[in-house]
Amino acid sequence: MASPIQNPKSKSMIQARLIPSLLLLIGVCGHLLAQDGKTYTYHTKGSLAQSSRQSAQEIEDIGEIDEKGSSTPFREKLRFNVDVRSAYTTNALLQGNHGSSDVIFLPTIEAGFHTALNKYVNFDLDTKVESAIYSRFQDHGFVGYSAQATLDYHIKEGLPRFYTTVEPYRYESFDTGQLQTEAIGFTGGTDWGMAFNGGRTLGFVGYSFTEYVSDPSIDTRQAHRIVAGFAHQIRSNLTAQLYYVYQYSNYTDFDRSDSQNTVAGNLIYQFNDHWYGSLTTSFINNGSTQEHAAYQSFSTALGLSYHF
Repeated sequence: MASPIQNPKSKSMIQARLIPSLLLLIGVCGHLLAQDGKTYTYHTKGSLAQSSRQSAQEIEDIGEIDEKGSSTPFREKLRFNVDVRSAYTTNALLQGNHGSSDVIFLPTIEAGFHTALNKYVNFDLDTKVESAIYSRFQDHGFVGYSAQATLDYHIKEGLPRFYTTVEPYRYESFDTGQLQTEAIGFTGGTDWGMAFNGGRTLGFVGYSFTEYVSDPSIDTRQAHRIVAGFAHQIRSNLTAQLYYVYQYSNYTDFDRSDSQNTVAGNLIYQFNDHWYGSLTTSFINNGSTQEHAAYQSFSTALGLSYHF
């Protein structure tokens, strides 16, 4: 769910685009802490001091670098990565407070494409296949398929970015193949980031609204999301993030609304151009008008990713 950055070979060639982005990603928190296997974490899409060649994880978590005066080969617009995580959660069933601990294995395969359409508009396509394998509650395992198509508009450095995203997803039982939920989400949002501390630290804030049309319709909902946090380059190959997310969800097919507060942080270590390690920790407090949907959970995960 995040990534480090490299020292630039030539800083004069690099213009860091300080555009943090609300990426609606399925990550460790998504696997462990969502009512339908689908929730969100925040990854900055902006950069600190970076090299002119980025990995897939850098694009996903730190952002794309704009190198003036040079065209981007098609291959460098593509990203592929395989991610394996082992996570511990205090509440695998998402019921009550910390009463159903489990260890979960979380493999993910991702492919994506990113390109600039003109000076102000970018297009990004991200596709994922992922699964969750529970050690204790084995009947809760699932496999998920999702895609995100995003257009963003950024008129000038230092000003907010605006974006719109279409995101279909589907989750099935890992053992039986039975549908758990599927939906398509339509998102509009804005975000803004500012680098300081010599370009080693990035502060970011963002807001988004998403309309989900779901099957079964009980999961049809509207979600407002506010995010704020920091990303800091500790060393050339070590990056830390700390962020807060507030999400209000209104379920339109029946009387339910949720208010969710998330505090999370991660450390990402870059071993080389292809291999990354991560340590992620999060706490979620989900309040709901439906008593069975209210819960608290603490989770931590170790991950290893390969990008090519």
